[in-house]
Amino acid sequence: MYGMVNEAVKGLVLSGFGEEAWEKIHTQANSPDSFVSLDTYDDSITYNLVGAASEILQIEGEVILQEFGKYWVAEVATVHYAELMSQTGDGIARFLDNLDAMHQRMKSMFPNYQPPSFRVLPLAESGVFQVDYYSKREGLLPFVVGLFKGLATHFGEPLEIEHVPDDSHPLPCKRMKLRIG
Repeated sequence: MYGMVNEAVKGLVLSGFGEEAWEKIHTQANSPDSFVSLDTYDDSITYNLVGAASEILQIEGEVILQEFGKYWVAEVATVHYAELMSQTGDGIARFLDNLDAMHQRMKSMFPNYQPPSFRVLPLAESGVFQVDYYSKREGLLPFVVGLFKGLATHFGEPLEIEHVPDDSHPLPCKRMKLRIG
């Protein structure tokens, strides 16, 4: 992952728990204290940071990832990628529909970027969408849920997320049903 991801994890910890917590977390995770935003780092560093944060802060890893997703939208994406965000959509439904296109634009800016992919299908009920999330990285669904919740806050739209069990569909993805509005 790019250093900006790990820097954002650091930002989340510092803003919510302070310098002492960050020192303990990055030391236990055996990671650097800071990261170069555009350098790539092994994914294990990020996973280790989340694991150490979970243990030290006594918060489930899934909760940390979800909070990180919300933090990413509020503090990173809307600040550093405001133009890209505004080009992607002016509401959750449109934004979701353009996620893969946004990731392709990002791929041109970050050559080693390995983005996830999303298949978004509107369902018969108005404002309800099926979202299939594909990623080479395991265990990041809570982060994606946090991103979606962060987008709901950003756009000022209510959002409900329902997970669809993996054994109820044949695809190699994580499936969710999103109700917007």
